[in-house]
Amino acid sequence: MCRHVLNLSPARFAAGFAVAALLAVLQPDGARAEGAPDPRLGCDKLEMVPPPNLGEPDNIDLFKKRLLYYRCTAYERDLAEVLGRAETWIKARAPQVARPAVVLDIDETSLMNWPRIYQDGYAFFSSFPGGPCNFARPEDVCGDLDWQQKGFAKAISPTLHLYKIARCLEQPQPCTAIDVFFVTGRREKKYNDEMASDWTLRNLNEAGYLGVERDHLYMRDPNSVGSAAYHKVPARAAIEARGFVIIANIGDQNSDLVGGYAEMTFKLPNPFYFLE
Repeated sequence: MCRHVLNLSPARFAAGFAVAALLAVLQPDGARAEGAPDPRLGCDKLEMVPPPNLGEPDNIDLFKKRLLYYRCTAYERDLAEVLGRAETWIKARAPQVARPAVVLDIDETSLMNWPRIYQDGYAFFSSFPGGPCNFARPEDVCGDLDWQQKGFAKAISPTLHLYKIARCLEQPQPCTAIDVFFVTGRREKKYNDEMASDWTLRNLNEAGYLGVERDHLYMRDPNSVGSAAYHKVPARAAIEARGFVIIANIGDQNSDLVGGYAEMTFKLPNPFYFLE
């Protein structure tokens, strides 16, 4: 079961308005794919969040303004803080293990879907699974499968940095590579005559996660139901059955992390949606 909520803490909005001082967490645009949106879409429209009217129930518009404010002023900083702790642990633990491995979720952990979320008015991704993804006009809808297949999602920079350290990419030598597995809730289905695993591997590679082998990507069965954990726990068990020790499991949902088969877990903030 999937639910869309705005997990927002009022304390998050007490900080000053300091967008320019924030750490740049999304991968720089570089040569953007044709029609690809700015990864900080909507931040140019940021305004101070008005105080709630205590005489009325909170309005959905107020929640949306709070969400935008958090995303544009504090979200990237919070991602970097958690991933910094994960990096410190991995560097310390990996040399102590014969076959260490790291497990990463994809959406809102390795790749950022914010432009699609913002374009669709914060609707949950299953609300618009099909149809084209178009950013030509603010009122255009972005279909989730089309968004994925076009590879518009950019890397979350500290996750990419961690991946490069683990895989010894652009690192000082000698360097011993750690296996990194991607265990995603994306369903292995066909769209426009292409399987989801094909465009997912392509998007990861284009975003900078170089050299991901197909056997290091675990997609979800398209017919599975229930919690994403029903897919992710057996996937991690299968990785450990291959002789690996998962020293770190990193995701943005509790369902990414529960169920064991990892020495340490690291929960990234996700103010956009909640998955059972």
